[in-house]
Amino acid sequence: MTIATTVGITMAISVALVALLAAHQNQSYQIHELSRRLSEVLDADQSTLVLSRRTTEEAPVVGSYTYASDFGVVGDSMANDGPALQAAIDSAANKTSGQGGTVILPKGIFITTQPLIIPGGITLQGQGYGSSPLAIKFDAGGSTIAYCGTDYAVKIIGSSSGMRDVAVYDWPYHHGEFDDGCPNIKAAGGVLVKADGQTVESVALSNVFIYFFVGGDALSLIAVNNGGVAFGYYENLRLRHAHTGIKLYAEVDSFVNTNTFVGGAISGGDFHYGIKSVSDGDCNDNKFYGISIGMYDSDVAHVYVAGSTTNIKMDNVRLEAKNKDMSRPIIIIEDSSYGNVMNGMLGHTHIQANLNRNPDVDFMSQKSVGLDPAPVNQFWNAAFKGSSGTDIDESGAQPNRVMPGWKLEGGSATTPNANVFVLEDDDGLYPDHNVLKVDYRNFGGAFKMMADQTLLQEAHSFVTFGVYARTSVQGSISAAMRYTSGSIISSGSHSGSGEWEFIGMSALYSKSAPYFYFSITGDVDLTAPTLTFGKTPATPGASLMSSSGARMSGTLTTAVGIGLPPPPSTPVYKKKWWVLPKNEGNVFLMQSNADHSIERLNYRAADRFPRGTVITLFFDEPGTKVESNSYIELTSGEDFVSAAKTSITLITQGSGSWDEVSRNAGRQLVQSSSTPSCVGAPPESGNYWVLPKSCGTVFLMQSGSDIRRLSYRTADRFPYGTVITLVWEEAGNTVVDSSYMKLKNGQNFVSGEQTSLTLMTKGSAIWYEVSRNV
Repeated sequence: MTIATTVGITMAISVALVALLAAHQNQSYQIHELSRRLSEVLDADQSTLVLSRRTTEEAPVVGSYTYASDFGVVGDSMANDGPALQAAIDSAANKTSGQGGTVILPKGIFITTQPLIIPGGITLQGQGYGSSPLAIKFDAGGSTIAYCGTDYAVKIIGSSSGMRDVAVYDWPYHHGEFDDGCPNIKAAGGVLVKADGQTVESVALSNVFIYFFVGGDALSLIAVNNGGVAFGYYENLRLRHAHTGIKLYAEVDSFVNTNTFVGGAISGGDFHYGIKSVSDGDCNDNKFYGISIGMYDSDVAHVYVAGSTTNIKMDNVRLEAKNKDMSRPIIIIEDSSYGNVMNGMLGHTHIQANLNRNPDVDFMSQKSVGLDPAPVNQFWNAAFKGSSGTDIDESGAQPNRVMPGWKLEGGSATTPNANVFVLEDDDGLYPDHNVLKVDYRNFGGAFKMMADQTLLQEAHSFVTFGVYARTSVQGSISAAMRYTSGSIISSGSHSGSGEWEFIGMSALYSKSAPYFYFSITGDVDLTAPTLTFGKTPATPGASLMSSSGARMSGTLTTAVGIGLPPPPSTPVYKKKWWVLPKNEGNVFLMQSNADHSIERLNYRAADRFPRGTVITLFFDEPGTKVESNSYIELTSGEDFVSAAKTSITLITQGSGSWDEVSRNAGRQLVQSSSTPSCVGAPPESGNYWVLPKSCGTVFLMQSGSDIRRLSYRTADRFPYGTVITLVWEEAGNTVVDSSYMKLKNGQNFVSGEQTSLTLMTKGSAIWYEVSRNV
């Protein structure tokens, strides 16, 4: 064959190819057939053969695509193309025998009066939806399924199926077969993904425009009869004008879980809901990334979530509602739903939700904010300091063991279920945290370790807690708690690896009967327990002041409480039983009463202060007696009788009894402190001294003039309740009693060597003597 002949044939076939491409919308099957014929004609020409092979290789395999045009679809917006289009879909399903296939929909407007049913493995592929993102522009090309009926326009009922590059339209216009019908018919919805008695998973919708379904849902994911819709992927969906944009629903014993929506937008009018996730069954872990929900208004909410096993996750979303006022929320999360995750941009109005049950709702705007709990460890002795009574008796038990802040339960008082020791030579994981060894004795079930006080924060519904554990016994420790329903739930247990593993859990807890503990059934080492309220990650090692003592560089200021005498209605035998407010401070300004006596303090268990609490009772007036007895053990059994501006300091072991620490008559407990000492320098002239305000609370006083006032200027005054100690190394320095320096019995203080004077301020320039060491 000559070159001229070859060129002529090539040109002729090329013309035919162009004609077929125009007629068949670039359909792969025709490309394949023409390439095959061209190869047969040009088999003697090696260069043309190479071209033919390349074209053949690039063509899809025959049979993987089904062309709707081969089944008679017209796409002129007049003919009813529903039967032909369904025939193409059914043919693809039969041809691939369930292996999957794609139905190619050409450009056009395809009227259908019947729902299109897409079974498993089949994808409907269109040519886009034109150039407009807001409405169908019919002169701009694209593939539009125009539905005229009362059902859903498209029903996807099988796994690994979907739609791409197509518009679905609730057709509002006349057409050839129903000239008077379509404008008055509203569809139940646009696209329905439904699992009825089966699992429908891995459905994929991409670049789909669902338009004008004002009588129903643009897109619905529904599971019934123990069915499930899961693992779907929905990308760049454009939903305009609908009653509900996206609806998620599962009936009891069914589920709609772990479906992902990426990008896209919901906008337009007539909306009651943008996204509605309300279920009787499981409907959770459905995720929305970067979606915009920007209708001007919605009759109920842009996002509505309800159901005890229903929640959604929305990341970097945009929500706007230009026509909503502040009385109408843009998001509603009913109290039955919890654990929702939402963040992004929120405009114009606010969120209606219990944010304590949904602490990961983190929108920040001028109208609404999320809530994050303070990650403060509620186990105050998380460092396991101060243990005592660990000696083992002849039976091998520790009947008198004490671990401050902890309750150790199991077995009986005489035969406890475990012995506990602090491992002195084990550095553990944190240098300022002890390692507690639990020697399990297996008497009467599990050994329980829990806080010695009920931990409760009404402001938060979630709790996160756990402990580092090391053991070679598999399953020997787990965390357990009372769930919000009242049942006890537990965490995963230790693997028995012999290494440190963190054992913990996070869940809604019972506020009516809070109960958190570690259940131990084998020998185990423990360190750094942590409990925080709210849904935050565990923070082991963050024990604040309970781990290594109090280190600070500024002024320590505590609140000052009022100590009121028992009310007049108190029975006679309780007239001397005083109750101090438990959480108002460590210094109490004591009021007097007719009996002028204190015999007991905070005798009821609910009112008792924690073990190790030190309090100071400060008396403005003379004559009140603190009686030494078995409940208030004073030094040498000597009663304390107040004079004006005097005080007594007590410490409790956590029971209803107290021991004297000091009184301002001279006996004083000297305690180590990590608070740095500051220098009190005399003024250049006069008797008005100024102490450095933010240095500390202990001042090494230099010799100088008499002290008649301290920090008198407003800017230099210390906060209400501040207690300071002035220490002198040299004798002969005088603090003068005055209206600004109110000293005990009006008696000036004159320093000796290594003496001190302790004062307290009420926030003004006036100071009151607390104690002196004379």
